[in-house]
Amino acid sequence: MSDRFELSFKNKVVRIWLIIMIPTVILQIFLILFTELPRVIPAGIPGLSWVSFFIWHYFYRRNQKNEHAGKLERY
Repeated sequence: MSDRFELSFKNKVVRIWLIIMIPTVILQIFLILFTELPRVIPAGIPGLSWVSFFIWHYFYRRNQKNEHAGKLERY
């Protein structure tokens, strides 16, 4: 497993980040422009998206490390 970060669509982390954040930004723009909600509510939406992404990323990395360690034990 390489420690280098590849910024392309082949990288699962980049794809998940885009899948989570692009709809979030679109939703935030629509809520700000077309509703009478207080500005605090749409401003908090990206924070929730970041938290959900980093929770997913934590479990994804932990799973990758466990799979990598399992492969090393077999040899």
